[in-house]
Amino acid sequence: MNEGEPRSAVRWAAVIGGILIAAAIIALYTPWVRIFDLRKIVVKGNYYTSAAKIEDSCGIQNGVNLLRAPLKQARTSLLRLPWIMGVTLRRVLPHTLEITVRERTPIALVIDPTDLKRMMILGEDGVIVGYARDSSTQFIQVSGVSLETGPSGKISVSGDVLGTLVYLRQKKLGRDLFSRIDFSDSSAISMYTVDEGKVVLGPLSDIKGRIGELKALLRTIDLGDYQTIDLRFGGEARLVPRKVVNR
Repeated sequence: MNEGEPRSAVRWAAVIGGILIAAAIIALYTPWVRIFDLRKIVVKGNYYTSAAKIEDSCGIQNGVNLLRAPLKQARTSLLRLPWIMGVTLRRVLPHTLEITVRERTPIALVIDPTDLKRMMILGEDGVIVGYARDSSTQFIQVSGVSLETGPSGKISVSGDVLGTLVYLRQKKLGRDLFSRIDFSDSSAISMYTVDEGKVVLGPLSDIKGRIGELKALLRTIDLGDYQTIDLRFGGEARLVPRKVVNR
């Protein structure tokens, strides 16, 4: 390798860097020069929220100077969308804005306490993201909860309710076994099977312990054989078998 080649490479890198810096300065302070005007918005990571909705909500219009585009303000606006949990905005010079979103994963359906015929979709962090079009059999239904409105305006369930639902998912006690969980009586949280069997877990304050006991119990019994399983008695489950109809 010739001794002059590294120096030549450094000189070219300096020249190119200088050109880019000069172009950026021109674009910033002479906005009528269309060097870095926005011509395309690329949206990634969305499933539940349309790309058109995300583009509109970010508030950045085509034709603006990409270097002057208010990305922080756009991010704040996008985080107001109910499905959006996280967002990253990146300038891809010379003419593209890339928006990558992380949406909330739905984990349950919440029966609207103001209208028991409506189902609301609950996201992974306890935020209500919208209304369900139908009573999907994919998610457990949650009844008897009160809703809270946070500073951002988002509606959510309490941390205790969310923690219970997350723990049930961790223990794989979901919609394939239970169709609904009822929080209306905080001293006797109850779950219902698809054939209306009932499991009484007990008080919300000790819910994880009772869920653990239920998981262990289901390794030794068939859930469908019992009408009621009551776990409120300190590790001693009370089982009520289903009545057998003689033919």
